[in-house]
Amino acid sequence: MPRMNILNAMEQEDFESPPVFDDPERLNFFFAPLMFNDAMETMRTATNKVCFIVTAGYFKARRKFFARQFHLEDIEFVAKQIGVNPNEIMLKGYSKVTYLRHQRLILRYFGCSAFDAIAKTFATNEIAMMVRVQFRPKLVLLETVELLTSKKIALPSYAILAGLIVAAIHSYQRELGQIIDAGLIETQRDKLNALLEKDARTEADENRRYSLTLLKKPFQSTQPSKIKVNLNDLQTLMTFYLDLKPVVDKLNLSCEYIRYYAYSVIKARIPQVSRRAAEDRYLHLIAFIVYQTFKLHDTMIDTLLSVVQSAVNVAEKEHKESYYQEREQREQKFFTLADRLGQSILDTVSAIKRIITDDELTDSQKVTAIDIILNSSVDLIQV
Repeated sequence: MPRMNILNAMEQEDFESPPVFDDPERLNFFFAPLMFNDAMETMRTATNKVCFIVTAGYFKARRKFFARQFHLEDIEFVAKQIGVNPNEIMLKGYSKVTYLRHQRLILRYFGCSAFDAIAKTFATNEIAMMVRVQFRPKLVLLETVELLTSKKIALPSYAILAGLIVAAIHSYQRELGQIIDAGLIETQRDKLNALLEKDARTEADENRRYSLTLLKKPFQSTQPSKIKVNLNDLQTLMTFYLDLKPVVDKLNLSCEYIRYYAYSVIKARIPQVSRRAAEDRYLHLIAFIVYQTFKLHDTMIDTLLSVVQSAVNVAEKEHKESYYQEREQREQKFFTLADRLGQSILDTVSAIKRIITDDELTDSQKVTAIDIILNSSVDLIQV
């Protein structure tokens, strides 16, 4: 089984090393509970008592045992806490048998269980389900640690957890390979293999590009020629996808896996993809087709939205320009009308003044004349 480093060297060392406490944390984690008193009375040496309390503190903090590893500062702190001379503590005298017995006492006190065969079976089943939806092994490990902690199961070593995760990943990959081997018919294999061949439709032989390469990068442009190329590619991918859909449904790959395999194809050179084992190669190509089909579909939707928005923006701009232009015309007409109205009123008032001051006219004649002038002014305004 190929080796897989889920954590780097520093992370592995941190996982397998006891926690580092400051003074306030030591007061919290190394406080000797009353329930430990009876157990500690049976411990004959100061070394056993101190190591027992330190081990319990480490377990309380991390839900894990650290194979008789201790920080000297913690040993000295606990020794002083229980009134023991730190110089009397001999870590080499803390035997493995005693350590295992102390583990059982600590587990019982905290209501936890050891990582035994039952716990291993439980973890194996949970990890098998996790790797089907989460490709990144590190996240699987962290989720497993959180799960075991919530179930009050002592954490095993990194090597054990990593081994379970790697075994689950390889088992899942074998299962996917079997589905592909049983599900793909010969014509589908030929079509997938054709993606790794150069397209006869592209230029001269020395400049011909692989069919797969032509499908890797959709155009983001809204130019009609680029949109046409995208539509042709989408039609090609959709034909592939619909043909392979029964196999895709059986594979039931999570989005995480589809993205991972697809990106592997997108970033790799064609010969690198071609050199993969048959089932692994087909798995990567199928994931690529699924991913690119939906990605190009989303790209076309974005293009449509962009074009529509552009058209809306142009229409709004033209509407505003038309509105402003018409507003200027309306204002000009209003000012013209106001000038005409003002002049008409002035003329009417002047005429009425002349009629009123005309001594040759009788009062009834003045009223009639004023009425005629007012009616003619109204007709003029309406015109």
